[in-house]
Amino acid sequence: MKTIKYNTLGILGKPLRQSLSPTLHNYWINQNKLEYDYCKFELECLDNIDKSIRKLRLKGLNVTIPFKKEIIKYLDEIDKTAQKLQAVNTIKNNDGILKGYNTDVSGFISGLNSLNKLNKEKPAVILGAGGACESVIYSLIRKGLKHIFLMNRTVEKAKLLKKKYKEVTVIKWLEKDILQLAGLIVNCTSLGMVGYPSLPISLKKVSKDTKIYDIVYNPLETRLIREAKKNKLEYVTGLPMFLGQAKKSFEIWFGITPKINNYIISKIKKKIENK
Repeated sequence: MKTIKYNTLGILGKPLRQSLSPTLHNYWINQNKLEYDYCKFELECLDNIDKSIRKLRLKGLNVTIPFKKEIIKYLDEIDKTAQKLQAVNTIKNNDGILKGYNTDVSGFISGLNSLNKLNKEKPAVILGAGGACESVIYSLIRKGLKHIFLMNRTVEKAKLLKKKYKEVTVIKWLEKDILQLAGLIVNCTSLGMVGYPSLPISLKKVSKDTKIYDIVYNPLETRLIREAKKNKLEYVTGLPMFLGQAKKSFEIWFGITPKINNYIISKIKKKIENK
């Protein structure tokens, strides 16, 4: 029987104009001398997407906004993390069997690990209950944080996550007293992202050992990161999360751990700065 070659991968979502995934994955593909191409697939809907993946013989896909949850019904299998979060951001085509994974958790933790030791006795504060929030909650619980305050402009959305995770307490949006108690503050909103307003927050009165994590990576220096710098707080941008989740996807597809070196980091940063 003739072996069918699966030599195309890509990212599925809308919009994809600013996606840096092709730059990163094509660099790794070339670095590892693999005969593949990584493309953008910007779609309005997912009708028959499972049939399309098989017919085009795509080896795998990344999945982004707004399809991370909707894609699940088109897949044959999903891993335990994706099952728990009910969100898939990576698909592997195993000879026509489509399996979904969630690598956002791995990505977030890689950024978290770049910070010095967290004070787990202090609460973590998460701003925003949108798409990435649940991956962040799940990651923090896995890292042993048992007190998580969730602030969202729409309280009802935050309460849905509280029902699922006993470690979560829903607090009023940008409650100053709680922010001042935090050992870690994570921005999961779109505020600060290119094209969106800045996050209206001051870090002047937070503890000096509070860590700041903004999962936004475009721009690299959001207002929250500037606030952290101004107040001499340790921080991490969204770039390590982006690189970490992509690295895990590449491992799933090829069984190869790609190198995150200074060259590709510099290339990604230049792409961001030139947009």
